[in-house]
Amino acid sequence: MKQQVKDNQLLRIVLEIVGGIIISIVLCCILIFIGYFHTHSADLTAYTVRFLEFPIYEITTTDGKMTGTALNQNMSVIGIISSVICIIIFEIIHFVKIKKQH
Repeated sequence: MKQQVKDNQLLRIVLEIVGGIIISIVLCCILIFIGYFHTHSADLTAYTVRFLEFPIYEITTTDGKMTGTALNQNMSVIGIISSVICIIIFEIIHFVKIKKQH
């Protein structure tokens, strides 16, 4: 019985980590899309996409062609932070549900 509880907890935490990573990927994609849109509409030659003051992507325009460079280290930090936030939120929810059952 204890092994099953540990397995369920491990699975729950792994899913929370994966969920946080997926959330950060979607967030970064949306921000990068907005960055390209802003760069194109404002006719900028360079633009840095930021999230909470973390630069995550640099967009440059050369001869009318836009190119981007991912700042993977900062994106990883955002992924870690969102995973930790997901773990905290969902573990609190799980704890409250268990408390209400007893």
